[in-house]
Amino acid sequence: MTTTPWLRRSRIALVCAMLAGSAAFVLAPVGQAHAQTQAKLSSQQLDSLTAPVALYPDALLAQVLMAATFPDQVNAAAAWAQAHSNLKGDDAVKAVASEPWDPSVQSLVAFPQVLATMASKPDWTAQLGNAFLAQPNDVMDSAQRLRRAAQQAGHLQSNSQQKVVVEQNTIQIQPVNPQVVYVPTYNPTVVYGTWPYPAYPPVYVPPPPGYAAVNGLVAGLAFGTGVAITNALWGGFDWNHHNVNINVNHYNNINVNHRISSTTNVTHWNRSSTTVSDRRTAVDRSTHDAYRGRDDSRTRAEQTLQTRTGQHVSGSASDRVGAIRQDDAHDRTHAPTRQGNADLQSRAQSVNRDGALRGAGDGNAARQDVQRGQASRQAATTRAGGLQASRTETTTTRGSRRERDSSLRAEGGRFGRQR
Repeated sequence: MTTTPWLRRSRIALVCAMLAGSAAFVLAPVGQAHAQTQAKLSSQQLDSLTAPVALYPDALLAQVLMAATFPDQVNAAAAWAQAHSNLKGDDAVKAVASEPWDPSVQSLVAFPQVLATMASKPDWTAQLGNAFLAQPNDVMDSAQRLRRAAQQAGHLQSNSQQKVVVEQNTIQIQPVNPQVVYVPTYNPTVVYGTWPYPAYPPVYVPPPPGYAAVNGLVAGLAFGTGVAITNALWGGFDWNHHNVNINVNHYNNINVNHRISSTTNVTHWNRSSTTVSDRRTAVDRSTHDAYRGRDDSRTRAEQTLQTRTGQHVSGSASDRVGAIRQDDAHDRTHAPTRQGNADLQSRAQSVNRDGALRGAGDGNAARQDVQRGQASRQAATTRAGGLQASRTETTTTRGSRRERDSSLRAEGGRFGRQR
């Protein structure tokens, strides 16, 4: 049976209408999350998205939300964790320090179950990351709504794995032992009680194979083996002010290649600056070096000069001159007889001469030149002294001759008068 173009267009229009009326929201393409392309989601849609992770401990939830903004990296980290199952906790995080992943993604290799869960539904992970970028306050509010629902249903309470703390109308979930973290497993359709949005059922991500709960079901939540950590968890929330916090000490202790410079122990996460600021600084530095013309040959020249003269030449010329002045001030204090000023001038000229480090002199040769100059000045002084003495002697001799001639003339006059 053939169909007319009009009939085909009608069927397409009908399908579009059915999709438009569907309660399900369209998930973003898998890849890096982009807040600018994410349409604002309703509280019902957000609750559906956050349901699988809202009952995670605060610090772990914070880092999961950060990592979800890098869904491609999450998949790579999950594959790495599966291939390196012998590495646990902080040791696993340190092992991926050189991987080109955001620190939030690196931190989750300490929790392979979490990574495996996120990687099993990459569309959900990407959409969660999009929502967190576009509506971070709303996502945090969603987590609090779901925690209250679980508590009211009798499924969220303190036990041997976690502490549930109610403070200023917020519910915090913390590990009983800060160095042993348990990841809960639960079915959102059960743990939150009767789900209030039938049109937007909660996303359910079953436990990945190999991560079955070993402690049984406790009030709707099951817990696997505790993960021993020291610094792998550095995230957190200031729920009342909608801030995602970072414990700077923990963060810097585990992220030795991506340290945060801060005068306080707590800073706020910002995807475009906080956790990637050190990476952006490295990029800016490489760009700066490229415009300066820095290359391997320049680096080798700097190292050669440093070996020959003992001078650190990796900084700017003004920095190096300042260092030389400090060294010479120290030398003058401990050895006043040294020719510090002459040496300073010679070395300063060396570091400032030619931006490509050409013509830099040898330190020993410079000191020999100074010594030869001193010897020349001393010889010139000696010669000048001898000439002056000779002139003095000549003047004295002439004076003696004049006195003798005067005496002879006087004697001659007396002799003539006597005659």
